[in-house]
Amino acid sequence: MTSNSSNEAVKNLSWYAMGQKVANVFAKKYVYHPLFWLFYFVFFYNAYNKLYEDKVFLIVLIFLYGISHFGLYYIFQYSSLKNWLKNKRFWLVPVVFGFFAIVFGLLNFLFISLIFDKDLNQVFQASTWSIIIYMITSNIFTPVIFLGLKAQKEVRKSRILEEKKEKERIKDELHYLKSQVNPHFLFNTINSIYVLIKIDPDKASETLIKLSNLLRSQLYEFSAERIDIQKELEYLENYIELEKIRKGERLDFKLEKEGDLQGFQIAPLVLIPFLENCFKHLSTHLDRHNLIRVKIKRIGNTLEAEFFNTTEQLSQDQKNPIGGLGLGNIRRRLELVYPDQYKLSIKKGEGDFRVNLKINF
Repeated sequence: MTSNSSNEAVKNLSWYAMGQKVANVFAKKYVYHPLFWLFYFVFFYNAYNKLYEDKVFLIVLIFLYGISHFGLYYIFQYSSLKNWLKNKRFWLVPVVFGFFAIVFGLLNFLFISLIFDKDLNQVFQASTWSIIIYMITSNIFTPVIFLGLKAQKEVRKSRILEEKKEKERIKDELHYLKSQVNPHFLFNTINSIYVLIKIDPDKASETLIKLSNLLRSQLYEFSAERIDIQKELEYLENYIELEKIRKGERLDFKLEKEGDLQGFQIAPLVLIPFLENCFKHLSTHLDRHNLIRVKIKRIGNTLEAEFFNTTEQLSQDQKNPIGGLGLGNIRRRLELVYPDQYKLSIKKGEGDFRVNLKINF
């Protein structure tokens, strides 16, 4: 009973929205436009009322001008103006507009000459050519204002559409880059589990559970544009625990957190690629510890993350630090999510690798 009522309510809302849309279109075409042209007639009648004693002549003159302006406006309103602007064929607008202005101006002069038995030179106090030129130019001023507003509206709509497309493109690219981060992490962790299955099945089972928790976080929490910084740090710590299981006692790892790391949000999976990079290029010394140091701190409105790891020798990826799947993707994501708000420093040394990331909020 409740479900049927809900469906009926949704259906009624849909019909109401459709009715509102139809009413708006009807009002625009059949109410606003006629009211505007009525205002047009009254305005020009009052403006020229004292100039012409013959009111019939004045009404016919305004009527002819109105038809000209009406025709010029609607020719462009429902013509290819939008396509011309879209294709940047701006030169067509004045050419076509000028042609119709001349045609309507000549027709106005012809009709007035045929309808009224008057000396138009005396009425307008001008020569025949001056009258014709006046009637042509009078067809330009008012429609140009309307068409200028129309063109401005079309350009604005086109710009909004382009901005919308750009936002969609960035959104799709971000989604793609995030999807690239996840398989990268998954690949590393599955390798860890594969090794542990042979060495210690119990630890392999524990690792698999931790991996399941991380993937659950990715599915249900990291799909948003922003997450709480604590969620990112929790994810970071869980990842570290997974890697500790694989690396064992040879790993000397230290994570430091400074400042108030509460109450602000960050783009998901921004920090994890740098940590992945630490483990990926970590040294494998047997006679001394293999170091990883991570420091996350907040100074005012700036989040700073430092990553350090020892290396045996520089891999090809580290010789070109901004290359490689993980760091290349994260640099692009930072450009999209934090434009002009971040600073990333990547340095290779003799036997170590350092990353410093600062994000301003």
